Amino acid sequence: MKRVVWYIGVIAITLLILILLWQFSISIVLFALSLAVSSALKPLINRIAGKIKSKRIALGLVYSGITAVILIFVLVGGQFLLEDIQKATDDFVVSYERIKTHWPNDPSSFRQTVGEQLPSSTELSSALISEEGMNILIVNGWPGQELFSIFGYFAIILVLSIYWSADQLRFERISVNLFPVDMRAKALHIWRSIEKGVGSYLGSEIIQSTLAGLILGLGYWMIGLRYPALLGLWGAIARLIPWFGVFLAVLPLLVFGGSFLSIKGLFSILFAVIVLLLLKNFIEPRLNQRSKNSLLIVLFVIILAEAFGFIGILLAPPLAVAAQIVLRELYPLLAQRRYSLELQEAYQLKKQLSRVRKDIRGPASSEPMQYVNQLYQLVRQAISYMQRY
Repeated sequence: MKRVVWYIGVIAITLLILILLWQFSISIVLFALSLAVSSALKPLINRIAGKIKSKRIALGLVYSGITAVILIFVLVGGQFLLEDIQKATDDFVVSYERIKTHWPNDPSSFRQTVGEQLPSSTELSSALISEEGMNILIVNGWPGQELFSIFGYFAIILVLSIYWSADQLRFERISVNLFPVDMRAKALHIWRSIEKGVGSYLGSEIIQSTLAGLILGLGYWMIGLRYPALLGLWGAIARLIPWFGVFLAVLPLLVFGGSFLSIKGLFSILFAVIVLLLLKNFIEPRLNQRSKNSLLIVLFVIILAEAFGFIGILLAPPLAVAAQIVLRELYPLLAQRRYSLELQEAYQLKKQLSRVRKDIRGPASSEPMQYVNQLYQLVRQAISYMQRY
């Protein structure tokens, strides 16, 4: 009866936790992202605090600097982005009018069919400014979430990371006390490993994406591409995708960089590939020396993007790195436990062989006794080996 009550209690608690996770999923995601940001900034904060002997002043300097840099990027970079978006919109309208006018009379049957099916410019504009059309233009992380909500979430993440950085030791002490006494040291070690690994990964990716956006945008502008800021931003975001990041970063250049066989198009593609590969092979090893599982990151991105949208995409890579660290830290414990069980079985086998040696009657040179003695010596050697290693 007690076992049944125990199982029912475990199931009830599990369901309660799942319900709480579902109801407060946004808060949990934002808190997890704030921990990742805090972990990324911790080395810089500790370095400054070691020089000025004050962690609070170091916190103020670091977060003030981060806020200032974000505002500068939004104000300055946003202006160039808006100009490129306006250019892209105007070019789209002109290209659409040209296609709608000429393709219905084109000799190609495919173009004729497409040109006849396309709506007029007036119908397209009416569809875009309608309620259904505006929903397409909304940046969705959750239903009804608009672009300004994204900036609001970023502000919440930054504020929560400040609280965590300021009272980290207190939070760690409270969290570790939830574990049994004999597991607290290992739990704290695993948490510190996760914090260091996630912070190193996130800091490396932020720096690489920032450098990629600046270098690509400036390079595209010098090459003479029409949308340098927009293409630079796309390259900074696309490089975050494992395996296919470089390909996705240069894919728009085939359309906006001119013909692939033209000098401008070919040079812009080569420039983007060289910049991204240099960041990958020379900058990343110096910023993040820990290996990461790209397949695990892709799986987390797919799962969390479906559940949380844009915010889930941001959370997936740090969470995948944290999961990889947890598995790496727990594997020796599981292997050690399995090894101790095998050692106990070897001791039991040794005892059984000792009893068999006593029960066998006859001279020591007899064949059964020789077999038992050989087996006994092998078990002893195995026990000695396991105790040594």
